[in-house]
Amino acid sequence: MRVVLANHSSYPRVASAANGTRLRRAYANRETGKITDSDYDEVARDYIAEIIKEQEDAGVELVTDGIVTWYDLMSRPASRLAGVEINGIVRFFDTNTYVRQPVVVGTVEGAFGLADDFATATSLAATEVKAILTGPYTLARHSIIRSGGDLSSVGLAYAEALRKELVALEKAGARVVQIEEPSLLRNPDDAELVRSLLERAMQSKGTLFVSLATYFGDATTVYGELLKMPVDMIALDLVYGPRLVETIVHEGADKPLALGLIDGRNTKLDDTQAVAAALGRIAEALDVRGVREVHLQPSCGLEFLPRDRAKRKLERMREIKDAVA
Repeated sequence: MRVVLANHSSYPRVASAANGTRLRRAYANRETGKITDSDYDEVARDYIAEIIKEQEDAGVELVTDGIVTWYDLMSRPASRLAGVEINGIVRFFDTNTYVRQPVVVGTVEGAFGLADDFATATSLAATEVKAILTGPYTLARHSIIRSGGDLSSVGLAYAEALRKELVALEKAGARVVQIEEPSLLRNPDDAELVRSLLERAMQSKGTLFVSLATYFGDATTVYGELLKMPVDMIALDLVYGPRLVETIVHEGADKPLALGLIDGRNTKLDDTQAVAAALGRIAEALDVRGVREVHLQPSCGLEFLPRDRAKRKLERMREIKDAVA
């Protein structure tokens, strides 16, 4: 069984070092016109290079750009689409962070415009970069709909935008893409709708290896539905849903899993032996069913932690993998 150490998605945007707030300052200065877009891009590129190296130094084999240049998971992709405006802020699930709500005011068209971000990250990384995308269902759930549509029709429009984005990412050289759908766990009865939206988006995925991520909830009751999703991997929050370990061991899987066994919201370091035991049991159960790869990653993005603790969490993953081996 191959165990790949992966970052989940986000990474802390600030650090305790003297220059640890330079990206945030640059963003504010660009918004007020004190610096140009190119000035901001230079700071962002330097910051992304720094956090990618931090992940690589921690032993991560599948890194992300930390999505540190995104304001949030909703407004960044939606803001590039025709027919969508960005409104006020709303709490992001049960966290202390907020997202700016998309407002659908007309026909949604276009793509998310993230391929250039991925290309930048790839040019700065020595290891493979995973692209992060917000799923169409979660985007629709967080949107204010003033266009006369409903959840299904707006979700379908976002799915079409996602389809186009996957084409652009593949052209940019992406191999692994993670689609985030945390809203499904708050609305498990919508699993069939999520599946239909992803079927639309996956029509143009080409050779991409696509992972579907849920978190901030217990996926035990919808585990079977998740395995039916038209993707190559399922990423699970095993901290929020500890019963999932037993479910996976007993029910297995017919595709690789990304195991969120590292708590992305708690500064306390995870117990190496306890996590290694859970990882080992799952790996053994999947291996006998012909699944030859799992990813070990945080349960969610690491943006909720201080940066030094986020890095330490990633280092702990290496220690856990070594303990299993």
